[in-house]
Amino acid sequence: MYVIKNTANGRYYRKLGAETHQYVGIENATPFSKWKKAKQKADILHAAISPIGEQINFEVKQHKFYVLKNQNDKGYMNQVSWNAPKEEAQLFDTEEDATREAINLATAMARVGVELSFKVEEL
Repeated sequence: MYVIKNTANGRYYRKLGAETHQYVGIENATPFSKWKKAKQKADILHAAISPIGEQINFEVKQHKFYVLKNQNDKGYMNQVSWNAPKEEAQLFDTEEDATREAINLATAMARVGVELSFKVEEL
């Protein structure tokens, strides 16, 4: 997976809508599956800012993300569900963060009598 880094502030591009975006930490960055697509978007961002005199560059970086796969339903965990499609899965910056979240979720659900387990999967 590839992300776009704003070199001026060290934050990462996140798409919010058709014409809106923001710069966030890497855990909330919009991932691109292809380098070429990320590079095209970085060039568009740079072209939009250059005319106003800002000296901001964008670079495309490769980064591993992790998701939690539901062992029971074969779906993925996101903010509102644990059987979401893979494209909507919550991304974790590190394998340790994903593992910690899987343990926390399984423990919390066990307290209310729901058996739930997740497998950490690399994107």
